[in-house]
Amino acid sequence: MRKLEWKNVPLRSKLILFIVIGVLLVLVTSTAVIISTVTNQEVDLAYEQSIEKSRGYANQFDVDMRKNHAIGQTIADSMAAYETADRGEVNEILKEIAVKNPDLLGTYVCYEPNAFDGKDMAFVNAQGHDSTGRFIPYWNRISGDLQLDPLLNYDTSDYYQLPKKLKVDQIIDPYFYEGVFIVSYVTPIIKDGEFVGIGGVDVSLTYLDEVVSEVKAFDTGYAFMTGNTGILISQPEQKDWIGYKTLYDFDVPEITAMADDIKNGGEGYIDTIDPTTGKEVVMFYEPIKTGNFSFILVVPKEEMLAGVVELRNSLIVISTISIIFMTGLAALIAGFVTRPINEIVASFKDVSDAAVGGKIYARADTDVDIDFKDIPSGLNEILDAFTKPMAETMRVANGLAKGELETRVNPGLKGDFKDLGDGLDRFAEKINNIIDESNSVLMAFQKEDFTHKIRIKGEGDFRILTDGIEETRQALYKITSEQKKAKQELIKYAEDLEHSNQMKEEMERVIENSPVVVFKWKPEKGWPIEFVSKNISQFGYSLEDFKSGKVTYGDIVHPQDLPRVEAELQRRCDEGDTKFNIEYRILTKYGNILWADERTFIRRDEKGNVNYLQGIIVNIDERKRAEEALIKIEDIRKKEIHHRIKNNLQVISTLLYLESDKFKDKKVKEAFRDSQDRVRTMALVHEKLYQSEDMESIDFADYTKNLINYLSQSYVVGNRDIKIDLKVEDIFLNMDTAVPLGIIINELVSNSLKYAFKDKKEKGIISVDIKRAGDNFTLTVCDNGSGIPEEIDFRDTESLGLQLVTNLVEQIDGTITLDKDKGTKFIIEFTEEKYEL
Repeated sequence: MRKLEWKNVPLRSKLILFIVIGVLLVLVTSTAVIISTVTNQEVDLAYEQSIEKSRGYANQFDVDMRKNHAIGQTIADSMAAYETADRGEVNEILKEIAVKNPDLLGTYVCYEPNAFDGKDMAFVNAQGHDSTGRFIPYWNRISGDLQLDPLLNYDTSDYYQLPKKLKVDQIIDPYFYEGVFIVSYVTPIIKDGEFVGIGGVDVSLTYLDEVVSEVKAFDTGYAFMTGNTGILISQPEQKDWIGYKTLYDFDVPEITAMADDIKNGGEGYIDTIDPTTGKEVVMFYEPIKTGNFSFILVVPKEEMLAGVVELRNSLIVISTISIIFMTGLAALIAGFVTRPINEIVASFKDVSDAAVGGKIYARADTDVDIDFKDIPSGLNEILDAFTKPMAETMRVANGLAKGELETRVNPGLKGDFKDLGDGLDRFAEKINNIIDESNSVLMAFQKEDFTHKIRIKGEGDFRILTDGIEETRQALYKITSEQKKAKQELIKYAEDLEHSNQMKEEMERVIENSPVVVFKWKPEKGWPIEFVSKNISQFGYSLEDFKSGKVTYGDIVHPQDLPRVEAELQRRCDEGDTKFNIEYRILTKYGNILWADERTFIRRDEKGNVNYLQGIIVNIDERKRAEEALIKIEDIRKKEIHHRIKNNLQVISTLLYLESDKFKDKKVKEAFRDSQDRVRTMALVHEKLYQSEDMESIDFADYTKNLINYLSQSYVVGNRDIKIDLKVEDIFLNMDTAVPLGIIINELVSNSLKYAFKDKKEKGIISVDIKRAGDNFTLTVCDNGSGIPEEIDFRDTESLGLQLVTNLVEQIDGTITLDKDKGTKFIIEFTEEKYEL
């Protein structure tokens, strides 16, 4: 559509448009380059002038600060070389310096205690001194007139502590002193390599504010100063900001970045919005190296670039006038070019109108300008050469239109017109062949033969015809083939469906006749059942009970087992498991309790969420009852074993006792008695196991009481003044630990009873203490008797009892220590022996 509209535009208009566009591009490009170059130069010049102005002010203030710093250095250097130690003379020197430099807020020295003349106590609270008497004169103009005061806060303030600590010159960051915002220039006084005090001067920042506030840039530009921390030292308008507000408080990203650069001693400028005026400004900042300050010049961007804008507008006006002039000149040139062309076009229009009216022998006018004469002449020659072939072509086309497909072009045409005639002949022959081939295929269709393919393909639009017939043939062939295939598949499907139904019925009969209940649950509270096999009736329930929703699977789980089943299933679901096996009790519809074994598959979706639960339930009540019967039989068997062992050990103990009567030797009889006690100790363990409920562990506190009672009776404690103090916590130990531990107690208590108290009138105490801390146990057996002799090593002795104790402690993986300070005290630490499963 756009191409067609452009063709309708007159040539004269096109020429004017092309010339104007060309001139416009040249002028715009050149003007843009000129404006960009000139304005960039003007902008750079404006920026450079502002930077130089900022740098000049910064250097001026730097000179003033260096001068002030030099005065402070002179005071300190003079005091370092001063030997007279006359406080009055030094005061006169400081006063004279202050008088000659009215810009200074104050001059001073501050000495360490007794460092000036060693006479501080003579000057306590004198003028220029404080209660310490230190020499700290401060000549200042804080109240207006020059006066002498003692320095304050020197023990905590940076103006004294920093030069004292670092022993180098210091320019103290702006701070308030007695309500005045000041900066201090301080130099340490060093004598013989030791710090003795400081000398320095103070400058009021009010003075700096007055000077900086007078600085102007363009019409409304101004200046201010900051410290290296960003704190405002001067401000021409907002005086209450001085000493309290920092550049960071404006919360403007560009100003914050400038504050960071100032802190690092940088210089430069930023484009931003002035927080005080709201105007777009350029802030130029230069460091004042002496004092770590920065001078900032604020220039309104509009005022700084006013000349640049005016120059740019003038160049744009000149370019606009040039474009208007070139447009008129282009219109004049286009008129001279298009006039003869318009005449030729008018002649061509007459020829075309005649051809449209069927007058193919009309010719163009050749009476035109010499430069354009060949155009109408060439057109007439073309028309002459075209007339004869056109007539012949029309003859053949009319014959084909009448169905005379044998019509052909007469020979005699030349060049491209001969090719046109030959092409027309081929066209006629091709149509004839296509019609014949199409007829043969259509006749095959009538006989329901869809295998006869189109062998001759047409071209162009005729290809649509032949392809259409071929596609129709293929479609009909495919339909008939698929009908045959579908018929065969339908027969096979019917056979498979009948077989599947038979298999389903067979599986249902198998499940219904088996003890296995098949189910499908919803993962919801109570586990509503979507499907359950008919043999759920073995528990007294019907399918209708579950389908109606009156009963859920959670209702038939025994209430005591339900929390355990719910918790375990929830854990498996949360951990991503796909299987769940558990045994629990269920309630039949008639109130009976049966054991069941559930085996469930946890079905999940692609995201891992539980869709449903599917599995089986098996009645294992008979197996469970058999297991319980076996457990009872095993308990009875264990009790019988322990009872028989106890009886056998008691028989052995009796035999030992009877056998000992055959001997007269006291040591032999005592050996038999010790063995009898040991056997009795082991028998007592089996007796306690026989009496315990689980037959795996014994109440060791009760066992120890019985053992001590037996030993007391065995050694006739009642006839002697011996007390056995028993402190045993309520602990339970298995047999592997209880047997050796009981023998250890037997041996140690027996030794105390036999050997610790040789004097029968002696008052004796035997203590047995067993404590538990987690899995660790501590057994303490002690007495207040005569004790074991120092020369005897209980770990290497001929005593069978102590050897037995040492070996048994090792058997229970314990440790044993002996304390001989007061009597005898054995401490045994051990852990309980665990049965290996």
